[in-house]
Amino acid sequence: MVLNNSLSIVDVVTKSSDFLKKKGVANYKIDAEWIIAHVLECKRMDLYLRFGEVISPENLNKIRALIVKRGKRVPLQHILENVPFADLKLKCDKRALVPRHETEYFVQLLINKLTKDFKGKIVDLGCGSGAIILALCYHLQKAKGVGYDKSVKALKLANENKIGCNLEDRVKLDTLDWNEEESLSGDIDLIVSNPPYLTEEEWATAEPEVKMHDPYNSLVAKDDGFADIERVTMIATNTLNQGGYLAIEFGLHHLEPIQKIMEKSFDVEILSDQFLVRRFAFAIKK
Repeated sequence: MVLNNSLSIVDVVTKSSDFLKKKGVANYKIDAEWIIAHVLECKRMDLYLRFGEVISPENLNKIRALIVKRGKRVPLQHILENVPFADLKLKCDKRALVPRHETEYFVQLLINKLTKDFKGKIVDLGCGSGAIILALCYHLQKAKGVGYDKSVKALKLANENKIGCNLEDRVKLDTLDWNEEESLSGDIDLIVSNPPYLTEEEWATAEPEVKMHDPYNSLVAKDDGFADIERVTMIATNTLNQGGYLAIEFGLHHLEPIQKIMEKSFDVEILSDQFLVRRFAFAIKK
């Protein structure tokens, strides 16, 4: 990508957007603005108040390098090194799945369901970067939580986020392979999970940002993407007391099977995301 040394912000936005568009980046203009704002250390919307400002050669070089990186389909969140999630700012890199907008919406649904007075113990199975467990404990200030993950790298990232969110006193993190467990110990009031649920075919057709940079094991599950959902449901069935909650994000073709396995032990409510796609299960142990 070619940028000369006397360009204004509006010039760089235009040239960067055109470059990213040619590379197949979906939100090319917004992504360009985020990168430019990141280098200039300002809010993205502030760029519109500074469009005529000439960018220094040093910052132009930084912008150029990051725009080229984005053109290679490195996720924007990895370039910015963080992602906003449910009023938190979380560190984000290749050690764990990039937190999605639909998962953020899921967290908000759970907060509304549980209400601010919820003071139970929350367990997040497959916590990754810690997004769900940290957001829930941040907003439900009487609750405590534990985030489990098989990946040591993901847990290190989650721990960095826990410290960054000042939640060391209320959130613990530990290793767990749910394929080796049938239940969990302790008095647990909510088990929440965003487990792997893509099929191999879905993963094969995913965007380069997903295929090349998100951990494969955080995305793909056996048995038509249902194996890990089934495992989490079994652990919750064996662990939760009567009245305990189970909340799971699932794939687009999992609605019927998830209702079938949950209805044996739970009263199940299926919730929709912001696009009215039914993709979340909220269940109460019978």
